Amino acid sequence: MTAGLPQADKSLFQKPDLFTLFSIMIGYRQHLRVVGDSMEGTVSDGDLIIYKKINPKNLDLNIGDIVVASHPKIKSKLIIKRIYQIDQNKFDLRGDNFLSSTDSREWGLVKLDLIVGKVEKILTQ
Repeated sequence: MTAGLPQADKSLFQKPDLFTLFSIMIGYRQHLRVVGDSMEGTVSDGDLIIYKKINPKNLDLNIGDIVVASHPKIKSKLIIKRIYQIDQNKFDLRGDNFLSSTDSREWGLVKLDLIVGKVEKILTQ
């Protein structure tokens, strides 16, 4: 691991439990299959992530959290990135794989309304 890069939060790596499966079925939680390697080291291509939609009135986002967001340039595309910095209601989102990530270093800060959810679990293949 390169000095200064975020470490993987091992608490996110869990086996699916009945609550998680039920939450997905009733729409309380969402899931995505990861495509790409911008978060390699934490999330790998093919992994399944479980995320909770954010509530703008009760914002629980912190530096280091992994989030799902709408791509700033292609609104129909979802991306998975880590919050690197917060500036009021704008977020610096970066991939853990700095050499292979298109992120805020290219697009600039991402507005809150593009943040879709916060990753709660990562189910590896």
